[in-house]
Amino acid sequence: MSRTPSSPTVREPTVNERFRRLATEWKDQSRYLSNSAQMAMLPSYQRIIGMGPAVVPLILDELRREPDHWFWALEAITEQNPVPPEAMGKVRLMAEAWVRWGERQGVSEHAS
Repeated sequence: MSRTPSSPTVREPTVNERFRRLATEWKDQSRYLSNSAQMAMLPSYQRIIGMGPAVVPLILDELRREPDHWFWALEAITEQNPVPPEAMGKVRLMAEAWVRWGERQGVSEHAS
């Protein structure tokens, strides 16, 4: 009678854990890039977009704490763009527009 060795149970990372890991990776990789399109094409950023609507509250929370180039991801996931024309190119104002959008949509700040 042959026995198969039992494998340890591996816990899948939560959405929050995966997002945090990918966001840190993206920030490290994009640190020296000035072109937002190049930033958005990095694999870690694309993986975040691929996580879908579950990461929107996490991205908005990031924007509250530290405005950064999350706009491409938000627009790709939500198919929305609440940034007024006069704020385009101004990261802080763009972040504020998205945070206000999230508040109007009732997007929760915390997800798992």
